[in-house]
Amino acid sequence: MRVLLLGDDRAKADAYRRAGSRLPVAPRFRYEPSFTPRAISRAMKPFRDATPTVVLMRQVGVDTFRQLAEQNARILYDPPTFGFPICTWNLINIVERLGTWTLPMMPLRMMPVLQRIKEIVNAGSLGQLLYLKATYNERLPSDSSRIASALVARGCHAIDLVNWLLGDDYADVQVVSGKGLSNAADISEDMAILSFLMEDKSYATVDISWSLPSAYPKRASITIEMAGTGGNIRSDALKQSLHLSSAEPSRELYWGGDIYTEALRILTAADDAPPPVTLEDLGHAQNLNEDLIYATVS
Repeated sequence: MRVLLLGDDRAKADAYRRAGSRLPVAPRFRYEPSFTPRAISRAMKPFRDATPTVVLMRQVGVDTFRQLAEQNARILYDPPTFGFPICTWNLINIVERLGTWTLPMMPLRMMPVLQRIKEIVNAGSLGQLLYLKATYNERLPSDSSRIASALVARGCHAIDLVNWLLGDDYADVQVVSGKGLSNAADISEDMAILSFLMEDKSYATVDISWSLPSAYPKRASITIEMAGTGGNIRSDALKQSLHLSSAEPSRELYWGGDIYTEALRILTAADDAPPPVTLEDLGHAQNLNEDLIYATVS
């Protein structure tokens, strides 16, 4: 299996190479930093009659995406941050027209421990779902003047997580945000908490603040708590631990899994299964996130 790493991010390309070595059959990677049509055509030649498999490591325009789609590529879309919703919906139009297999890199869905939580929820082990509490916190980078606000940077990921785990439509979504840690003039807020009331009356709160102190031992902290009529779950996702309290309490640990390896596993799978998360999922989350941003600043 060949994988084309497309984009001028050598550090991320190296992360994918390391992740690929953990797969049962390690892919052969080719790195191409340029997005010119000629460079892409040259990079695609080694695929010959095989299905091109491409990791897009930055946001691309319609022409670049169409060039790949027209060659029937399987695409993992992993820019540093997702752009405006209209950019995503332009790509969705191409996917719908050409049937392009495309997996957006939604990192929370790619975490093996969160996939296990989804399996437990789907199996009905928690009974009727009542409540979800999630924290997705990071340290504010030292160069904070170049960092988007908490709501802009990861609001769509939080919205997607709630929809994915609770599996119902939203009845109401609210956001409380403010500026508490950063001195940068161009950051509208670095602290944000989202609250969700779902149609089935289940409820969720998600903290996505840049709220960790500089001395915190890790750059990020992701915890998930879920409660239902039949049990509850608590997970420290970065430690890959999961505690399930139901009829038979259990504790599970996951070692070695990471989002890059999981994304590559899905991308290079031999079956024709559709991607577990789609650009359309991302687009709907971005639309709602943008509505919340406008409501917050207005």
